[in-house]
Amino acid sequence: MKTKLIVVKAILLLFFISGNGQNEKSNKAAKAYKTEVFVISTIHKAHTINPNYTYDSLFTFINKYNPDIIGVEIRPEDIDSSLEYLKSNYPYEMYTCITQFPSKKVLGIDWLGNDLVGKPIPQDYWKEKSTIKKLQHKLNADTVMRRKLSVTEIIQEEKNHLALNSSLREMNDGRYDLINSIYYKQLELLLKDTEYQPLTDFYKKRDEMILQNCVEIIKGNKGKKIIFLVGADHRDFILKKISEVYEGNLIELTAI
Repeated sequence: MKTKLIVVKAILLLFFISGNGQNEKSNKAAKAYKTEVFVISTIHKAHTINPNYTYDSLFTFINKYNPDIIGVEIRPEDIDSSLEYLKSNYPYEMYTCITQFPSKKVLGIDWLGNDLVGKPIPQDYWKEKSTIKKLQHKLNADTVMRRKLSVTEIIQEEKNHLALNSSLREMNDGRYDLINSIYYKQLELLLKDTEYQPLTDFYKKRDEMILQNCVEIIKGNKGKKIIFLVGADHRDFILKKISEVYEGNLIELTAI
């Protein structure tokens, strides 16, 4: 009887070890299959005046993480354009990734309006032709609306403070995202049903299109390590929506 009990225990022990081994292999396989995703806030020209978050600190971080793919705030149709063209239309940290990381796949994720889809951005577009820029200038000159928007200006001051003083880690720890989310919700409420509503409509549409481009890249690169570089005002929406789309499956949203 004792012999039978010993045999049964041995079988159970072997089954347990085997099961654990299988689970460990399964977990390792699942982890290997998962796509690692970073969504990183950048601060555009503020990198030149924020000593805690410089261009070099951003590029050092990217190099250390060693991604397979870098998604940048450049339209997909512009990603192979000349350096002169890219300098005229996009932030330094975005187009510099192309030359800074020549062994990486650098892909465009931006969208700047239906009127530009599939077309090059015309010369002097931002100064003379962009309806969004014209509307922004008009809003800035509208003293009545500026008084109504005074609450958003207080929030904007806090955003500016963070952008000018925070490190890469601090710009991506969620504080800026929270304040930014409040800012755009207030802006949307205050501009609703005014001649300036197209501004917030455009901001929302741009976020949605950047998200769509990010999701397409994730879908097409399973099991890869991906960094998406986005202006700080876009990170909150992109990060939340990627989480919602995948609901924790197939991808691993990596924290800094």
